[in-house]
Amino acid sequence: MVVRRRKKYRKKLGSRSYHGDTKNRRGHGIHGGRGKAGAWDHKKSTFRYEVLGKKGFVPPRKREEIVINLSKINEIISSPSFKGDSIDVTELGYTKVLGSGNLTKPVKVIAYSFSERAKEKIEAAGGEAVIKQ
Repeated sequence: MVVRRRKKYRKKLGSRSYHGDTKNRRGHGIHGGRGKAGAWDHKKSTFRYEVLGKKGFVPPRKREEIVINLSKINEIISSPSFKGDSIDVTELGYTKVLGSGNLTKPVKVIAYSFSERAKEKIEAAGGEAVIKQ
């Protein structure tokens, strides 16, 4: 008669010695504690960045420039509702004037900054480019 033999892994199931020792499994000692334990001590290098994000110095932000072209300014000053000889584009929400387009009337344009080409075209039309502080 053939001898039936149990497989080795079935014999070892339920025993603590199967797959080696239990030193690094049961008490969570190898992981530095359970859960978020040690979050600000020995686990801070991973905990802070993954969960809370980086902290520290933030460089100053550059002001975002909202631009307007001379062609748009020309449309505004050519409309019948425009009266006067100057236009403040900062009141319209713009910060910089760019040189795309031309001016048909001499006008004083007030803005935080101008491109070189915009300044040239405003002065060529007989106007003035004024930088607001």
